[in-house]
Amino acid sequence: MKTKTNPLAVKDIEEIALRVRQEFNISEDTFFPIIDILEQLNNEGKLNLEVCEDSFLVDEYANYNPLTNTITVKESVYNESYSDIYRSNFTLAHEFFHYIQTQVLKFTFIEVDECKNYMDIEWQANEFAAQLLIPTKALTLEVADIVSIYHVSEEAAYYRKYKLKKRSK
Repeated sequence: MKTKTNPLAVKDIEEIALRVRQEFNISEDTFFPIIDILEQLNNEGKLNLEVCEDSFLVDEYANYNPLTNTITVKESVYNESYSDIYRSNFTLAHEFFHYIQTQVLKFTFIEVDECKNYMDIEWQANEFAAQLLIPTKALTLEVADIVSIYHVSEEAAYYRKYKLKKRSK
């Protein structure tokens, strides 16, 4: 099963990611401090951030529950975000977009067998995480520089550059 929601094109998601950066005064020339932003939203009462023992989330690293407005994160993933293991930043940015879909954009959701990528909540969240963490203007940089500046994994940097190249054709 997939969850279908309001359609978003890649360009729409890029614009949302740039607006989020602007909202938090984070330049496109630096990394997006996702864990700090989630903690800020938690402290402001706009989002619940819950860190749990790894055994609590068996099949996932983190999740967002729209009913309780809570992002639950495995303790290991949370700790990775503070120890320069950058794959955790993508996970957290992905869940952050589920919060945005629900609380900010007020999207509707329906369970379906199939849907187009641009209406799939998981595809949208992955695209957002990539756009938020690695702005398009950064894709002229070498992968090692993207990793260093934007605090993302090599895999995320390669994938983002590959997708841009593929979309440019």
